[in-house]
Amino acid sequence: MNEKRQSLVLLAIFSFGFIAMGIGTITPAIASIGGAFPNISFSTLLLVSTIPALVSIPVSILGGSVAGKSVKYRTLVLFASLVFSIAGAIPYFLHDFTHILLARGLFGLGLGLIMPLNSALIFNLVPPDKQASVMGTNSVVMNIGGIVLQLLGGVLASVNWNYSFLAHALGIITFFIVLIYLPEPQKAETPLGTEAVKLKMPTSVIGWSIVFGIITILDYPSLTNMSSVLLTIKANAAVAGVVLMFMTVGGMAAGAVFGKVFQKLGRQTLNLGLVFFIVSQIIFSFSQSVTLFIIGEVCLGIGLTFSMSSIYMLAGSSIHPSQTPMAMSIIVSGMSLGGFLSGYFYAAIMEPLHITTLRFQYYFGTAGYLAILVFFLIVFAIKKQSAPVEPPTQPHIAN
Repeated sequence: MNEKRQSLVLLAIFSFGFIAMGIGTITPAIASIGGAFPNISFSTLLLVSTIPALVSIPVSILGGSVAGKSVKYRTLVLFASLVFSIAGAIPYFLHDFTHILLARGLFGLGLGLIMPLNSALIFNLVPPDKQASVMGTNSVVMNIGGIVLQLLGGVLASVNWNYSFLAHALGIITFFIVLIYLPEPQKAETPLGTEAVKLKMPTSVIGWSIVFGIITILDYPSLTNMSSVLLTIKANAAVAGVVLMFMTVGGMAAGAVFGKVFQKLGRQTLNLGLVFFIVSQIIFSFSQSVTLFIIGEVCLGIGLTFSMSSIYMLAGSSIHPSQTPMAMSIIVSGMSLGGFLSGYFYAAIMEPLHITTLRFQYYFGTAGYLAILVFFLIVFAIKKQSAPVEPPTQPHIAN
């Protein structure tokens, strides 16, 4: 494949990654939506954000099981971008909260396919020696997309609560870029002697999904409760928005260097990400200044990008290219489930113990991330230290 065509393929992959963090688009509008429906409880109101994540779990598993097999990658990617755009914007026209929740469930159909397919395309369309670098750049694009969509959602919400949903229509641009430039990955050849045997998914993929879920449970309070914690140091909601934005800045910085870091440190990049997580939780636990909270969010973003991208790379190196859609779907499902369960997890601990300080979640996060770090230090020490393992099969693009 010539350089120009490769660039256009990457453009299509990155445009798809651009909308991967679209679940946070309406976050700035939650209060406005609550004001439009004053009789709806706060827990019910939050379903506007959590229902898409919940629906995305079975959808991502189903999509991963058929991608590149019974259904073409291109078909699923085009379907996901179209549903993201249309279903995401539909609530603009609705005024019944139940109907809005139904539309958000439909939005989850598209959302559930985006992240696993985005990663699977990298493993199936990018040469092995460039995958870590492209994964890092893709992370930068995802973070930029998250910023753009969230800012656009906030600006539109300042006009009226329902305008914020129109920000999802930006996905139409992705749809047309994919339609024009994304090729269908050629089916990867199965190893000799396995033609009649179904490839077995390594148990390590389930393990990575569980790890991703636990990491997400621990990092969610750093996102959802930040504005409430900042109120304790007399910082308003506007300041909270600025502070939270720096998580994305940290994620972008980490994504820009991930390829080189992973090339040098290999699996230890995951541990480096966990160190940044620990630093962020310590800062959040004791900080009394906005500046320190900003530094904490930067560390959180770096930790998330290093950890997430490392998990993708380590999982991808242990499977056959034909298994990548399903493997990425399983791993992303762990993240989605962790995000959904996080609030309930901490409530189950804090309520019986009558703990009222929200900073307890950061104390717990510090201990949790430290435990995960110790676990992987031991596991990786047992394994033979080596350079990053590359996927076994060179990806091909169908003509």
